[in-house]
Amino acid sequence: MPNTKSAEKNQRKSERKRIFNLRAKKELKEQLKQLKALIDAKKKEEALSFFPTIQSLLDRLVKRKKLVANTANRKKKRLLKKIGKISSV
Repeated sequence: MPNTKSAEKNQRKSERKRIFNLRAKKELKEQLKQLKALIDAKKKEEALSFFPTIQSLLDRLVKRKKLVANTANRKKKRLLKKIGKISSV
């Protein structure tokens, strides 16, 4: 239990931030799952067209300081590498 009004306000703020962070992480996780499904199905064209969506989401999270820049860059690089390994049929 917070003892002061400022502590109550900080508690409300941290709860709002926690909810936003959970939503952002969930959205990223769902998008990555969709892209990985396309990669597993060897649908290179669809995966390449879907990649900018994930890229912009990662960049947005970095801009809002919800994700470290190097982590986002590493994820983008690894995903592009996986997409590149798909043989065009």
